[in-house]
Amino acid sequence: MPANSSLPVEDGEAPTIRGQVRIQNIIGKEVRQVIEKSYKDRQLGELVSLVESVLLDVDQGEVLRSPGYDRDLLAVLRRRPGWKHKN
Repeated sequence: MPANSSLPVEDGEAPTIRGQVRIQNIIGKEVRQVIEKSYKDRQLGELVSLVESVLLDVDQGEVLRSPGYDRDLLAVLRRRPGWKHKN
């Protein structure tokens, strides 16, 4: 098999990577939609979500940004210490 082959080296390797990229794209699209459908309160300097997102764990009316707070919408992508990685 050629070294530059697009076939996976091990069973399941390429589909797993494609699946991870697809999940990241879905989450990225969801983040953009939540931010686009948010209200900027200029008096308080807050960005408030007008929609709910179960995927991002965002409630309608939740403050996403304020002068002393910035909600990490991409936290769902990060590994938690207790998660086990399948090798």
